[in-house]
Order: sequence, then structure tokens, then C-alpha cells
Amino acid sequence: MKKALLWLPALMLAAFSALAQPRLAYELRFDNPHTHYVDVELTVTGLDETETELHLPVWTPGSYLIREFPRNVDSFSAWAAGRELPAEKTSKSSWLVKHGGLDAITVRYRVYAFELSVRTSFVDAEHAYLNGTTLFMYHKKAMQQPHRVRFVPHRDWQKISTTLPLAGEDIWLREATDYDQLVDCPVEIGNHQEFSFTALGITHRVAMFGIQKYNEKKLIRDYTKVIEESAAVFGGHQPNSEYLFIVHHVLQGGGGLEHSSSTTLQTRPNVYENEKSYKGFFGLVAHEYFHLWNVKRLRPVALGPFDYSKENYTHNLWFSEGFTSYYDNLLIRRAGLTSKDEYLDELRSGIENTIGNPGDAVQSLAESSWDAWIKFYLRNENSGNITVSYYSKGGMMGLVFDLAILQASQGAFGLDSVMRSLYQEYHLRQNRGFTDEELIAAFRNVLGAEADSIFKNYIYGTQRIDFSRYLSYAGLALEDTNDGSVAYLGAGIKRSSNRLIIASIRVGSAAEKAGLNVDDIVLAVDGKEVNELDSWLKGKKPGESFIFNVYRNGQQLIFEGKLDVYPVARYRWTKGGKRNPVQQKIYEQIVGKS
Repeated sequence: MKKALLWLPALMLAAFSALAQPRLAYELRFDNPHTHYVDVELTVTGLDETETELHLPVWTPGSYLIREFPRNVDSFSAWAAGRELPAEKTSKSSWLVKHGGLDAITVRYRVYAFELSVRTSFVDAEHAYLNGTTLFMYHKKAMQQPHRVRFVPHRDWQKISTTLPLAGEDIWLREATDYDQLVDCPVEIGNHQEFSFTALGITHRVAMFGIQKYNEKKLIRDYTKVIEESAAVFGGHQPNSEYLFIVHHVLQGGGGLEHSSSTTLQTRPNVYENEKSYKGFFGLVAHEYFHLWNVKRLRPVALGPFDYSKENYTHNLWFSEGFTSYYDNLLIRRAGLTSKDEYLDELRSGIENTIGNPGDAVQSLAESSWDAWIKFYLRNENSGNITVSYYSKGGMMGLVFDLAILQASQGAFGLDSVMRSLYQEYHLRQNRGFTDEELIAAFRNVLGAEADSIFKNYIYGTQRIDFSRYLSYAGLALEDTNDGSVAYLGAGIKRSSNRLIIASIRVGSAAEKAGLNVDDIVLAVDGKEVNELDSWLKGKKPGESFIFNVYRNGQQLIFEGKLDVYPVARYRWTKGGKRNPVQQKIYEQIVGKS
């Protein structure tokens, strides 16, 4: 009893220390937006230490590359009680403030923001687009605490669009439940347009920057269709109380980035004027909205909680991004935005590109996922020879799994059922990410030993996918129309200052065997100057000789060789025979009834 009493003060101190965690409040100003700077003032209270270390993320979730956001920070200083405090940088992304035990400090720094992409921040005289990982420093002990931010807009800006929760009635004052939410809610500030609609019983808002005229009624109709089809995969469950699409209409750039209650999309100003580009845009909408479940909630264990200071590795981006790529085309097909023939053509193209990629024999999907940090976003002239895309090939694995599951169930259920089961188990029931072994087990539950074979050969191995086998389950077949009559050089070409320059060399190709190199400047082909190579190549046959005069490292060189046969299959769908009842059922699940 006495021993227990002696420990009581220590226990009370430990409990008090656990409760006395720092709180962070930010103020962001845009006084001179034409300079592209955001002025940040961060007040940290509740400190119980003599020195405080603050950090800025080096990457943003959903984009797997170390982007070194701290490189845009300058003018860091720390203050308390009207005096400047000693501060020093301790690493590329960390700052240490020495305050001698004060319970509150204020730091000020500036962030240069002039990269308009879905993963960065951008400020100019017209608007501000903010991604939290580029701006908000964090305190490791306060990650789970509420984070408050006040935006002080430029005097000409009137509107803010974000899903950061309001902290009262002032639209410029927001409070996140924790740091993860703070940086997971992008912000658009300016004078953009915004419209809203209700889908799945919740409000969806669309913030439109860079465009004035569009058919709002049509957009709402098609957004709603995609939203409803996406949710149907997961049993209709929508985990948010609101959702925001931020859409930037810009002349350059493109793509999207997912967040837990919003997404940012980049597209062209004329995207709604052309039927093909319009459908392509809604494929992007479907992709990012599907991420609301797949990756933001149904996720590999490595992808949350995040370590913002370094790479977060997983073998399963082929699932998180690849399956989402499979579903984006499938969802707009289910929504009626594309025809059966258009969808089949997307599948044909995807299969063709997968089989035709030389990197398919070198890098597995699991390796592609793991090495995304150093290979996917950092491509060079040799990348096509040694890598595969966890997006595109992963998308084709979505097709393979869907067909395999439908065959195993005799058309009763497909990939949707596994996605829904995984979501219910690991997000709704256990509220955690899944491991590699648990993902394999989920497919083993419906496919048995075939799941192990698929993972061994196609996910962790580099065996060529037997598409013919899986397509036959739906009574589908592809015919290769490449008859060997088309000549192939194997050199990618770029043009610079009216010069033709070799940009890439396909491994094993005629260009490689002849000795041509990347960055060779093409002076003449077969003794004649050429403006482009396509016309020259069309007049050639496989096996014919060629002579290239090139300029390399200050020398004029001559290379001779013989043209290859075009090495990539060129598929078309065959009509085939009549499908049996199971094939017809599977076909309708994959392609649709009409």
C-alpha cells in the first residue's frame, strides 16, 4: 500500500504531461499575391519543453515522390513576448526553436507558391490554390490535436472553397480535427464560380476556376451518375457529410489528386465542347471519386497514418491506383456515358499496351509499386525498357481479377464483391489498412489456389498475362492483325529547333543494334535530309537496310542497320461464336447489356 502511494505523484505527472499537448494555430496572408508568396504565422501553445522542433512535409499523399516542399520556405523566424528567439534549421525539413521553457511561441515564414498542379500550391493575382503539405509545419507531439487556420485573403478575393470544417460563422476561420485532416483538404481562394447539387443524400460542390460558360445542368446530371455508380460498388455507403470537386481549367497540365472529402482536377478550358474530351474528363472524375473509398479508406497498411518526412512504401499501388484505373472506365460505362464499343476499345488498347511494353518482362507490379518513389515519377529515356505502370497494367489486372471471379462464381458476382468485402472488413470494422498477406487472402477466399497463381505470376512475377484465357470466360477473343509487313526502327524522336533528335531507343530494336544513341541529332537518312521519320518508315519493309548520318558530341557519324518487324501486337475483337449462358452473363457484367 505504501509502495503504491509513493508511485501516485509520478502517475499523476505522467497523466498531466499526456494531456498537456501542444496546439497549433496558423494565419495565412496573401498581401502581395503577384509575388506568389504565402505569409504564414504559426502560434504554438501548450508547450512543456525548452526547445521546439517543427517540420514541413516532403511529399503529399497520393503522389508518391519526395518533392522537397521545404525548398520553397524562406524567412523563418521565431518570437515570444515581443522578442526574437534563437532558431536554427536542423535538417532539410526541420526547424528548431529554443525558447527556454515558454509555453507559447510564434513562428513566421514565407512559402513561395508558383507551381499549379494538383499536388502543389499556387498563388498569383487571380487566385490561390493551396495544398496543406506545402504550407503547414507540424509538431510531432500535436499531430492528433485540433489545428486551426485563419485565411486572410487579398482584398480582391471574395470566395473560399474547401472542406476544412468551419470554426464558427466566419468563412475564413477553419479548424481540422488533426494534422492529417488539415493537409487533406485543399483550398481554392479567389473569385471562382461554384455550384452544388445533392447526390447520395449529401451536398456535392464544384468549384470552377478558369472557365465562365458551361452547361451546369448537364454536368450535375453526369456527376451524379458517376457518384452513384461509384458508391454502388461499396454498397452505397458514402462516408462524408459533404464533398468538393475543385476543377482547374488550364492550358497546360492535367490529372487529379484524391482526398478524403474532396479532389482537385486539372483539365482544359474547352473540355466540355468535345464529346471525346468530355468523356475523358468524366473518366478522371470517376477515378478520383472512386479513391474516396479505394486508397483513402480501403488502403494498404503503409498508407496511413502517414510519415510526412520520408517515403511510405507499399507493394500494392497496382491495387490502389491500378484497380481505380480499371474502375474509372467501367464506371462511366455503367453510368451510360460511353457505349459498349467505346468501352471494348478501351479494354483492347489497355491489353495491347500492356503486352507491347518491353518493361513488362523486367519489372513486376509489386516492384513497380514499391519503386514508385524513384522510378514512376522520375522517368528517363530508358524507363520504357525496364518499368511497368501500376496504373495501366494494374488496371488490366483489375479486368483479369474481375473475369476470374465471375468465372469462379458462374457469373453470380465479380470484383465488386471483393472490393466491398475488403472495405467493410478493414475500414468499417477494423479501421486500419490491410497487409500484403490479407489482400492475397481476400482473393484466395473467392478464387482458391488460382489467386496464389495470379499473384505469383502476374503481381510478384513478370510472366506475360494470359489475356486469351480470361477473356474467353466472357466469350471474348482478340485477333492480332500484325502480319509482319510493317517496318520498325525502335527510336523515339523529338524535335528541337527544327532538328530531329533521338529521344529513346527500344531495347533489342534495329536502332539499338545499329548503334544509334539517345540525343543523336539526325542529319540525314539514306543520304537525304528528313523533316520527320514516319513518312520515310512507311515506305520501308522489314529487313531493308538503312543508313543514318548523325551528329554526336561534336562528330558526324554514320550508322547502318536493317529494319525490324513491328514488334507489338495490333489487336481487334473477333466476332466469335455464340456465347453459352454463363459467358453471356459474364459478358453483360463486364461490358453491359446494351
